[in-house]
Amino acid sequence: MAWFKKTGMESTVKELAKLFKKMVKNHYTFGAIWKNIALGQKAFEMMKALPDTVEGEFDTPEEKAALLGKMLGQMEETLSPRFCIEVREYMQALDAGDESNRKALEQLRDFIDLDLPMEEYCKKYGRHLKFDPVERTREWEDIICKVEEECEKKLKGERRGMGFCFMYWMVKGNVLGKYGIQWDSPSVMNPRVRFD
Repeated sequence: MAWFKKTGMESTVKELAKLFKKMVKNHYTFGAIWKNIALGQKAFEMMKALPDTVEGEFDTPEEKAALLGKMLGQMEETLSPRFCIEVREYMQALDAGDESNRKALEQLRDFIDLDLPMEEYCKKYGRHLKFDPVERTREWEDIICKVEEECEKKLKGERRGMGFCFMYWMVKGNVLGKYGIQWDSPSVMNPRVRFD
């Protein structure tokens, strides 16, 4: 235990616990999951700086990988697929036998593969709702947090009940337009689906 304190790992582990707790809260707060991108990036950098095993926290590399998997479980991975690919590749290095991670990594790689048409991606992975292919680009990923933050400010105080999604999508489209991105909302991409 003295070694643990001397190396500074104790404070790192405590900071990671705080970050993970914030991520769980954001995951269960309507409209806040995007905030987990920055928190996840910070947590991942801290996790990479730690050894593959930390006594009492993760006693094997596989346990470290599992902890990172739980972190990703608090994220919408398609909002930051390239970052999540980096995390999953690191997890794979820690636990090469994790089949569910391998499959998730393959799906993320397919998600950013612009040569794979969106319709084929949806069919392959059982996604029923189509999405604008611009959501697969690095350009989108690079600005999505700024866009969501602006949307949150513009929609502050708005009632978040039935029909809110249309207001949100309109605001999001306008904000994306400021960044030079033309985006079609889920309602435009799925005209036969009734949203509320």
